[in-house]
Amino acid sequence: MDSLNQIEIQNIRHLYGHSSNFCEKIAYYKTLTQDTQVTDVLDEICTECTSLKTELSNLL
Repeated sequence: MDSLNQIEIQNIRHLYGHSSNFCEKIAYYKTLTQDTQVTDVLDEICTECTSLKTELSNLL
């Protein structure tokens, strides 16, 4: 991964930005339900998105 071209870097930046948007949408969806199983799954997805952001930022 030492030689990323410009398009690959741009794609990584887009993924980074989208993962932020996913967490915002997930937070909204959590307000629509009272089911703890659903909120737990949504929390896990947001945690994974945050981990993805960290890993992507390490690439840049």
